[in-house]
Amino acid sequence: MPRPTYRNGNLVMLTNDQMKPNRFAKLAHGRKLYRQMQQAWDAGGFVRVGTATRYSDYYARHREMIKLGKSGSLYAQRGKSWDCLDFC
Repeated sequence: MPRPTYRNGNLVMLTNDQMKPNRFAKLAHGRKLYRQMQQAWDAGGFVRVGTATRYSDYYARHREMIKLGKSGSLYAQRGKSWDCLDFC
């Protein structure tokens, strides 16, 4: 997060043109994917996550193994750690 800008002791607000374009796009995309995964599980289906070398199937019983991060990244639990699914 950028630090606030002060000029002559006053806080300077950013205009819309100065803000980062699409700064919420990743979060919106992550929420959409997470919602689609939940819908697939609710319909009795499964979600397949694949990489170049292997894939994993997640069923409704694995629902707790997938989480949405604050930045919009999806994570899958692997043991006690969480793997990012952004590049799958």
